[in-house]
Amino acid sequence: MFSFSLITPGTNDHSFKAGLLEFDNEFKILTDPSWNGIDVDSVLFIESHLKEVNVILLSHSTEEFISGFILLCVKFPKLMSTIPIYSTLPVNQLGRVSTVEYYRAHGMLGPVNSAIIELDEVDNWFDKINLLKYQQSVNLFDNKVVITPYNAGHTLGGTFWLVTKRVDRVIYAPAWNHSKDSFLNSASFISPSTASPHLLLLRPTAFITATDMGSAMSHKKRTQKFLQLVDATLANGGAVVLPTSLSGRFLELFHLIDAHLKGAPIPVYFLSYSGTKVLSYASSMSDWMSNTLSKQWEESSTLPFNPSKVDLILNPAELVKLGGPKIVFCSGIDLRNGDISSEAFQYLCNDVSTTVILTEKSNKDSENGLGAILFQEWYTSALKKSGNDVAEDGIAVPIDRTISLKKRTKEVDLTGKELASFQDKVTQKRKEKLMAKVRDQKNQNILSADTVDAEDSSDEERDEEEEGHSSDEESKKLELAKKTAVSTDQVADLANHEAFLMDTIKQNLEKNLPIDLKITHRLKPRQAMFPYFVATHREKFDDYGEVIDIKKFQKNDEISHSKIIMEGKKKFDEKRNNNNARNNRKGKHQNKQQSNKLTPQEQVNQQILQKYLDTLFKPKKRVAAGAASKNLKIKCGLSFVDLSGLVDLRSLGIIVQALKPYNLILLPDYTAADGLSTVKDYFTIQQNEQNQEQTKKNLVQSSRYLSLASIRDGLSSAMSPYSNSAMNVLVVHDNESIKIGAESESGMIGLNNFEVNLDDLLVKELKWQKIGDNYKVAKVYGELELQNPTPPPAKRPRTLQDYINASTHFSLRQVDGNSVTERREALQEQFKDPKIRALVTNGPKLAIGNIRLPDLKKRLQGKNLTAQFKGQGTLVVNDVLAIRKVAYGSIESDESGDIVIDGNVGPLYYKVKECIREMLAYV
Repeated sequence: MFSFSLITPGTNDHSFKAGLLEFDNEFKILTDPSWNGIDVDSVLFIESHLKEVNVILLSHSTEEFISGFILLCVKFPKLMSTIPIYSTLPVNQLGRVSTVEYYRAHGMLGPVNSAIIELDEVDNWFDKINLLKYQQSVNLFDNKVVITPYNAGHTLGGTFWLVTKRVDRVIYAPAWNHSKDSFLNSASFISPSTASPHLLLLRPTAFITATDMGSAMSHKKRTQKFLQLVDATLANGGAVVLPTSLSGRFLELFHLIDAHLKGAPIPVYFLSYSGTKVLSYASSMSDWMSNTLSKQWEESSTLPFNPSKVDLILNPAELVKLGGPKIVFCSGIDLRNGDISSEAFQYLCNDVSTTVILTEKSNKDSENGLGAILFQEWYTSALKKSGNDVAEDGIAVPIDRTISLKKRTKEVDLTGKELASFQDKVTQKRKEKLMAKVRDQKNQNILSADTVDAEDSSDEERDEEEEGHSSDEESKKLELAKKTAVSTDQVADLANHEAFLMDTIKQNLEKNLPIDLKITHRLKPRQAMFPYFVATHREKFDDYGEVIDIKKFQKNDEISHSKIIMEGKKKFDEKRNNNNARNNRKGKHQNKQQSNKLTPQEQVNQQILQKYLDTLFKPKKRVAAGAASKNLKIKCGLSFVDLSGLVDLRSLGIIVQALKPYNLILLPDYTAADGLSTVKDYFTIQQNEQNQEQTKKNLVQSSRYLSLASIRDGLSSAMSPYSNSAMNVLVVHDNESIKIGAESESGMIGLNNFEVNLDDLLVKELKWQKIGDNYKVAKVYGELELQNPTPPPAKRPRTLQDYINASTHFSLRQVDGNSVTERREALQEQFKDPKIRALVTNGPKLAIGNIRLPDLKKRLQGKNLTAQFKGQGTLVVNDVLAIRKVAYGSIESDESGDIVIDGNVGPLYYKVKECIREMLAYV
């Protein structure tokens, strides 16, 4: 049994949401937690679910899919530390940037009194994520569940997941793109080598996908319209404002602009809370991009996504002073309160030469977001201007109106008691984290010391045994207790010394000073004499020699994921500086020399990181904005070009038709377009048309066609309803579980298929029969044994559901010869009944095997028939019959599909039909 639900705090309350996959009421997988950034307590409802979650999957690095991850870690650190989390490397690295931008915009990180987390904590939680490559399968829960990520084509490193549990295969694809972008490959539903769907993705139990559809216009045409708008604005001496999702579609826009300008002297400004870190990360991930683009960069020997190609701005107010044509990238697609894009927009929106180009649809649930307002304004104006039913991408419209900004806030400096209280709170929190690290390190040291003492004592015991001496175990325990016993005062003293030591090391590392401290787990830290060699731990040996530490042989780039985003940030604590005045003077002098070596952009980058992300650098608080700033006058150009990198409706229908899922599960659309009803109606109409077409074919063609699907069902023609199964189209609603393969309420068993484990003795006696070159089959006869992990309660009477349900394990055991003879005689007796005999004879059978036309040609030629290929893979027999293979959906392939025989019914037809039957094995 499989079920999927979208868990939220309540109906129509999307302050926090996540997907929940559940298999057989046993394994639960949480997917893509998302948070709206307002109420930190909106996540508390998920605690009951989180206690039962076994795995967390992260599909993309954008805020829509990852913004709730860190909030879960803050609210439930113990639970999150025990749950394995999986993503790709780009999602892990770019997700850090996305999280920092999102939490800083909402005042939950950085020098703001409402901050709930610091930068190093974000980095530490992301370091715990398990990294996967595309199509790298991972076995979970004792090989009972397999997860595999595939390229989604929507963002750099973005994935859709294939989750396999026994016979259930679920494709979870919340966002994907069917076509290539300027630097990304298309989604991996179709294999490029065979131009057909991957075999593992065919006929899944469920296909879960979003209903936020992209533009039906080709990517090339949309790109041309986008660049035409940019050129027109720059020619008028105006500013092109591009609000974008930093870890998502910004890379696509940046690559388009960079390739289009070709080094032209047009300033490209970049505004974000995390500086150029997103470009630094992306420049080292060319392996995750399209092969064509990677080869171009290798041939030109240039750095992809070079951070030096943008100009950083420390304060958005500087945009007013920077006249002339310019391109402005700013973080925040929704232009919410706190987004740096919203602040940049307010400085440039009252200029007729400015053009704001929206490239993605905003979230309609975004509170205080200007993005949804601007999109609706453009859509209404574009409809009037075009005169059509659909607003075409790239239409530029003027906007001249005043927008009321509700609940708008601004940041002001903390002073007096508020500043002291905030500093004390941060200092106390850091001290608690440091003490926790000290306790963990102390415990590890004690365990290491006990291990060494135990090894030493074992050596002494062996020597004493050789000399014939014996020792008392109780006295040894007392001596060991005396050695390891530490009083409460000593623990506190040790913690203080180690805290002082860690601070000293940290300051020396920041100032590039040498470190020569002797560190032990029992003695106070003291200055070491040079030369001094720290005693290493005893080397470990096993039966094959010295145990090798794999980490020593790993490349640096494989283990460098724990670098903090603000690697250039410098922190100084006032109290500790007073105790280390001399070192500070040297440090300042050295920092000044080092800063002189940095480029102007790198210096501005460090200033941005310090200003926005250093918790103790000029702390601020958010207060309500004045009445004068609550009304925003907008007088500029506005346009929309869909560069969101999402599949369009027609392509979605083609992919679904190619994969042929049993169930199509549609996720809600939270954007202003609201495409859920459109997608649902599209598939309803498509299925009705297919059913009508199939009925017409069945009536006209009758028995002239031989369908392989019909053969596999043991039927003679395509007239049977068993030949094709209709796809169920289901819509996800908040907190409502969609169950597939569940038991019905009437007491009947709803299991359509299940897995049977064969006993080892039974496997040894199987006689395998080879079918073609790739298949072997064997008859199995045994006794079916049922096992239930959880026994039913003894108080109530047991029902059939207690013995056979979705969690039941089926095992086939070997039976002795006498039992086999008795049961066969009993079956033969029952088979004399004409009703039972007719039911068994006419019942559907399963045919095993795959018929390839070249193999069929050889077999027909072996029966003295003339068979040859003529035009587009059609096999012609005796110039009378034409045999073709119709693939699943519109993707042709020789690996899967139905056999179709064209021609008149006669002796040759039945001879060919019998030849096809001989190539399949029936069960």
